[in-house]
Amino acid sequence: MKLCFSTLGCHDYSLEEILSLAKNHGIDALEIRGISGELDNEKITCFSKGEASKTKEAFARLGVRPLVLGTSCAFHDLSKYEAALAEGYAAIEIASRIGFSAIRVFGDRTLGDEAECIDRVCEGVLSLCRYAERFGVDVYLEVHGEFNTEERLLRVIERCGAHPRFGLIWDACHTRNTFPDPRVFYDRFAPYIRHVHFKDIKGTEHVLPGDGALPLKGIAEMMLEGGYDGHFSLEWEKKWHPELPPIEEALDAYTSLLK
Repeated sequence: MKLCFSTLGCHDYSLEEILSLAKNHGIDALEIRGISGELDNEKITCFSKGEASKTKEAFARLGVRPLVLGTSCAFHDLSKYEAALAEGYAAIEIASRIGFSAIRVFGDRTLGDEAECIDRVCEGVLSLCRYAERFGVDVYLEVHGEFNTEERLLRVIERCGAHPRFGLIWDACHTRNTFPDPRVFYDRFAPYIRHVHFKDIKGTEHVLPGDGALPLKGIAEMMLEGGYDGHFSLEWEKKWHPELPPIEEALDAYTSLLK
């Protein structure tokens, strides 16, 4: 089983601290969402052109792979559409420079006319996919916000699914209400799932993996049996929920549960 974690749970750590954390927990891939307190990828020093070689060497030295580069790109809001595109283009270039396989983007909400909004999201995602072709980077749409229903996802897949650079990130916590049975979601969207976010929840509270209501181990086993060959990434949202225990405790629980 391939494990990964998002730096959203340790966004204030340095790159060296993050890499050591992965190495110490036997995790071979990282999803970067913040380093040294900075979430803007263009402002992260170790992602700059001048630091890229040293950064790649640091990953290689500890045997950790830069897997997914998180962004804030969301295409639902027409007034922010061009800014989202610009962020996405820049993230693709950074991903290529450092060696990430993919960037993460959002549909997020449905503003105004729903059909127009979904079309806008599809066009934004496709624009990034087309740009990413020349860099060998994929574009993953996270199943998030109001883009976690079957109808909306199917409309996105109708437009974007045929592009070889397109994929989905399945966040099993986000779909727990719209797809109470995880197998229904997996059976429907398995061909497009490239990456998985795991976190656990009890009621409305985030809890350590294995202490909540989500059948994380069962979902992982189901996916592996179905041929999934990607990573399962712990998204410990301490950046947004500072009351959560340190990520070290979450990783201990996560690796114990899934390994």
